[in-house]
Amino acid sequence: MSHSLHPNNSFKDLFDSPEGLADRIAENLGCPVTIEDANHRIVSYSKHETNVDDARTATIMRRKVPEHVVNGLWKQGIMSHLFESSEPIVIDKISEIGLGNRVAIAVRKNKEILGFIWAQTNDIPIDAHHLQQMKDASQLVSHHLLRQQAKKRKTEENQKEFFWQLLTGTLRHKTEINRHAKRFDLSLEGQLCVAVFEFTEEMSQSVERHAYYLTETLHQTRVVTRLFDDKQLILLVRTNNKVDAAEVSQTFIRDFTQKMKERLDFEDMRAAFGLIYDSPDAISSSYKQALKVLELKEEYPKPLADVDSYQDLGVYQFINELSALQKQENYRNDTIEKIRNYDAKNKSMLLETLRVFLQQNSNVHKAAAHMHIHTNTLNYRLKRIKEIGNVDFKDANQKTTLYLDLLIEENERESL
Repeated sequence: MSHSLHPNNSFKDLFDSPEGLADRIAENLGCPVTIEDANHRIVSYSKHETNVDDARTATIMRRKVPEHVVNGLWKQGIMSHLFESSEPIVIDKISEIGLGNRVAIAVRKNKEILGFIWAQTNDIPIDAHHLQQMKDASQLVSHHLLRQQAKKRKTEENQKEFFWQLLTGTLRHKTEINRHAKRFDLSLEGQLCVAVFEFTEEMSQSVERHAYYLTETLHQTRVVTRLFDDKQLILLVRTNNKVDAAEVSQTFIRDFTQKMKERLDFEDMRAAFGLIYDSPDAISSSYKQALKVLELKEEYPKPLADVDSYQDLGVYQFINELSALQKQENYRNDTIEKIRNYDAKNKSMLLETLRVFLQQNSNVHKAAAHMHIHTNTLNYRLKRIKEIGNVDFKDANQKTTLYLDLLIEENERESL
């Protein structure tokens, strides 16, 4: 391989093979070249090179750019520049991610990103002719990626229909589900759950593009398939280890949300995922649960602000049903009524004390600290609560009933 760029060469001939395409661009530029798709998977790379850097070596070995390299490029503002500009950019060495000197350009069709070309230039001086070579190369690569994309889009449309059938429970038999999954080359083995990201504003093409991009480039979990529905991005995610599945799903949601905020300054979004199952015929259940989490997060924003998982809803899974049943049966808790009447007559705070005490898992010190009172004061109030309401704080059933009834009352007041 030559060690100087050849700015006078042009790309007049087309190639059926993307491998030959990368080699030809590298020959013209005189340096190693990698062609990636829009999600940093390798489409083609030039062969028989020496003095390649760690980032390039790792990318070729994995057939995809390592996540720490992608993250480093975003932090340096390089990916933002590539997404926004059709011009090539010169990138100085970034040692912390193993990246040597580069020239890079986004391959696009109008405003849509199709992929990227990266040339490792080492210490070769770059001038306007070399940058024009990259622009010429991007036009050539665009034709190849457009053909790939047309095939991919047709497959994705069929996958979306299959995914909707799973989400709605139209496909219920595992044998039939696996037959369709094999047809679309989708792996449904392992632990599966549905994650939903809900955007509170209209999904612009930019937001949709970045959201799709992130589902492909975050490595800690496997996105089996995805679709956009109005203001929601719905994902089917898969992990191999049942023990780590919930933790991985929460990490994925946290990282996805954080990167959307960082890269698009996008604050208005909620996230949720359903229970994790080891059979694809339960995907519709996981989807309904994820939607339930989003519904409850909107209804009870304060107590559920940090809850993403259906499993972590706790009693909130059933709170609306319990509330509706209580209204239907004209239910009331006599213990709570007695304490409320006492408070009204004596201008005391026993009911609030009971609520905080139960909320703090019957921990006297935490409850006293939360209310900014002395533990002796709290113990006195608890003694009065026992006497007035005939409360036995050793009775788990009674405490649970009181806690739920107080929680329902509180939520109904806040919703007024």
